[in-house]
Amino acid sequence: MFEHMQTFTMRAIYEARGEGRLPPYLGSTIRGVIGHRLREFVCRFPDLKCHLCSLSADCSYALHFCSPGNEGGAVNPYVIRPLTRDKEQWRAGDRLMFDITLIGRTADQAAFYIDALQDDAAQRWGAGRMPFRLQQIIDPIKGTLIWNEGKVWLRNCRPEPLIPENRHARAVVLRFDNPLRLLVNRELRQSVSFVDLIRSLSRRLALLSQAYTEYKLQWDEQAMLEAAAGIRTAAQHWLRVDFQRYSMNRPAGSKLELPGIEGWVRYEGDLTPFTALLAAGEKLHVGKNATIGFGSYSVSYDQ
Repeated sequence: MFEHMQTFTMRAIYEARGEGRLPPYLGSTIRGVIGHRLREFVCRFPDLKCHLCSLSADCSYALHFCSPGNEGGAVNPYVIRPLTRDKEQWRAGDRLMFDITLIGRTADQAAFYIDALQDDAAQRWGAGRMPFRLQQIIDPIKGTLIWNEGKVWLRNCRPEPLIPENRHARAVVLRFDNPLRLLVNRELRQSVSFVDLIRSLSRRLALLSQAYTEYKLQWDEQAMLEAAAGIRTAAQHWLRVDFQRYSMNRPAGSKLELPGIEGWVRYEGDLTPFTALLAAGEKLHVGKNATIGFGSYSVSYDQ
């Protein structure tokens, strides 16, 4: 179903070079560090917003990091998944890790991202500008080296087609250990029905496909949602998470409120037709703010 979509995941490992504080959830901070450096690499008009720039159609930053808008909408071709979280006080020597998955055409642009990740002069994190040093970049799926102490193995940056597993299942547990922001009619869901989940997943994957591949997904959404309505929520537990982040598009010193939920849900029913879609979402996330790691989940089946 999704073989036309390439993905490539890198895991970056950093070491703190000083002491300081960082937010407990680092997705937005990581995105800011990478984005500032990538924009510096290529931007000729740094004071101009991307959607107003006449060069955005050919700009590597706009094409492969922060989309100002395209046929698929303003959806970005990567997701970040922080592997270090709920840690606010940092000391020299502490390790920080995260995965970044590149999607579609951007999966071929690993070198563009590696340049930003390895630039020690730019690795100043958070409001206190804490210094970090890159230790290593690996492919966490294949266990191969990509970068270590200045040496790069670009031959190991090999995108793979997204081929999620189909399997038989009558029960599944989805665990969201990072915030989930699922909006229906602009209202944040405090719990997630299977229909809401499948609607959000299918639309996100369709947008990514349209924007970053040569293929437009075509499926019978009505039939899919009718089948999803037959899946019941057997058990669930959710907690509200009040998340804030700084935004370049807001007045200096103000924060953007991004409330979400964390927790788990168990669905039961004929899940077999949906297992490939759930597996694709496990890799590419679901809901709003997926690029900073929101909407990431793990899947466990009954068989």
